Amino acid sequence: MRTILYTGKGGVGKTSVAAATALLASKLGYRTAIMSTDPAHSLGDSFDKELGPEPRPVAPNLWGQEVDVLRELQVYWRTIQEWLAARQAARARWRALRQGRQPPARSSA
Repeated sequence: MRTILYTGKGGVGKTSVAAATALLASKLGYRTAIMSTDPAHSLGDSFDKELGPEPRPVAPNLWGQEVDVLRELQVYWRTIQEWLAARQAARARWRALRQGRQPPARSSA
């Protein structure tokens, strides 16, 4: 598996180059996914296809997705909170152990 990430200033053609690269890779037989986090949602325009927050077929071997950051936060916010809470609890236990104190009890939640 290979990941190609295009970055740079706005208006330099990142989306166009990424779309052309993805299309070529798919035509060469590679299963290819292309996604954009740009709130302008112009990736679909590159393929003349309606794209959304979930991957959709664009061409043979090619799927496209326009990530909606606010939607992803709403969908995964609970998971993010749980991960952060577990990380903070683990850090507090580690800090207590390093200082020679009894670590806080693990939460059963």
